[in-house]
Amino acid sequence: MSTPVTAIISKEWKQRMLIFCLALAGMGAWFTYDGLVAYPKNNEKAAVYFEMRDRLGKDSPELKEAWDSARKERKWGAATPKILHSDSELSTQVVLGGIAFLGAGLVLIYALKSLRTTTRMENGIIFLPNGRQIEIAKIRAVSRKRWENKGIADLVWEPTPGQFE
Repeated sequence: MSTPVTAIISKEWKQRMLIFCLALAGMGAWFTYDGLVAYPKNNEKAAVYFEMRDRLGKDSPELKEAWDSARKERKWGAATPKILHSDSELSTQVVLGGIAFLGAGLVLIYALKSLRTTTRMENGIIFLPNGRQIEIAKIRAVSRKRWENKGIADLVWEPTPGQFE
């Protein structure tokens, strides 16, 4: 009877999943913030600015003076709004944010479920996470092509009668 050997998920894989999850959550936060806060705030500024521009003329000194006064009164930054975002653009940002948050949640669930995944070898039999069992004597080749970058070894084995590859 041999000592069991167990392989678990690598630290690098866990870090990669965490970074991917955080990136998706960050994108979700950014899109949602744009759709619910930044774009509406811009539209408020743009409505005032474009109304003044239409009334006072583009690039006129009166426009510059009126805009400076209006933005200081409302405590808006110095940036002049360039566009007015449509309702569909606001909705798109919120939807994209929701999709990114959903993706982050799915990656997190997948990663958490994968943490329990192990491959073990005991008494000359390899037990794979999907329940398949491979006898060491049946292994015909080992490919280490993905070993350096991902820590993955691919096995070629002779299937047991009635077992699918």
